[in-house]
Amino acid sequence: MPIYSKQNLKGRALTVCGPINPADLGRVICHEHLLIDFRVVLNEPPNKKDIHYMKEKVKLSNLGWIRTYWNSNEDNLLLENINDSIDEMIDFKSNGGQSLVEVTPLGPTRVTDQNKKLKHISEKTGINIIMGTGFYVDNSLPSYFNNKSVEELALIIIKDILQGNSGIHSGIIGEVGCSFPLTDNEKKSLKSAIMAQKETGAAIIIHPGRDESSPAEIVDFIKSNKGVIDRTIIGHIERTIYDYEKLESLAKTGVYLNFDQLGIESSYYPLNPKSYMPSDHQKIELIKAISDSGFNNKLLLGHDIYSKNRLKKYGGHGYSHTFQNILMRMENIGMEKRKIDEIIIKNPQKILTFE
Repeated sequence: MPIYSKQNLKGRALTVCGPINPADLGRVICHEHLLIDFRVVLNEPPNKKDIHYMKEKVKLSNLGWIRTYWNSNEDNLLLENINDSIDEMIDFKSNGGQSLVEVTPLGPTRVTDQNKKLKHISEKTGINIIMGTGFYVDNSLPSYFNNKSVEELALIIIKDILQGNSGIHSGIIGEVGCSFPLTDNEKKSLKSAIMAQKETGAAIIIHPGRDESSPAEIVDFIKSNKGVIDRTIIGHIERTIYDYEKLESLAKTGVYLNFDQLGIESSYYPLNPKSYMPSDHQKIELIKAISDSGFNNKLLLGHDIYSKNRLKKYGGHGYSHTFQNILMRMENIGMEKRKIDEIIIKNPQKILTFE
């Protein structure tokens, strides 16, 4: 089983099937979950009369309700059928997708033998899968987390990348879960990610808290711990920052901005009901605006699929949504094709290359 060093990986991208030339990544979607147990966010619906939906299987008669209250149906939050994932990746490939970043963190959100199953999906479909490592938000940490030091947690991440598990290696750190404000455990997790980044040369992908001030807090924390800002991706931009000046201020720090909620068209956002989820049209307009301001080289795209209702099998948009629908609409509102290609090919290639 291969063991790598930071020097071995420099200039390469690391997939579940091994290192590859970054130029071979092709068109990349930068934040997804092919397999996940996301029941950590399961919550009762706001209307108690709907409580019976929580235990129903996802089906046509409840799909409309689930699309709005997606975290109030237990079955919806389980993506564990490897054959469904293979079918989705075959569709992804047929629509021009070549690589996908799968960022289900260590701990209870992973299914049994997650790494082996991701490798199997990659081998069956020919899709390059870059697997994440690291720790999610405070309420979904592995049982060993509290008893380990920052250094010990960093070593777990480092081993996941350099030594691998059953010969399968992670190729990015994240998604690293952050709330707002950061909890003590999340600071510990983020410190371990920064340490692991220094030892491996991998990029870090961040799940920010659901507050416009969260990304700035995270960037300040990374800076204060001597992390590498231009090797950091801030995800979930469109559900986090609504004020354009704040977005531009974040872009000026040098982080990558991942617009990874594409395909979600329900404005109700159950994880933060006082806020809202912008439509795809609003997301595309924001992408163009920040691109026009000179930050096109820092933009990434994704769907962050974590529930059955978003799979094509269940009437959802699937992992191909960006290629089938979004890129065309980006051109329709005036984005140049070369800029779109940079977002979907060159930017992922750069951030996924080990330094």
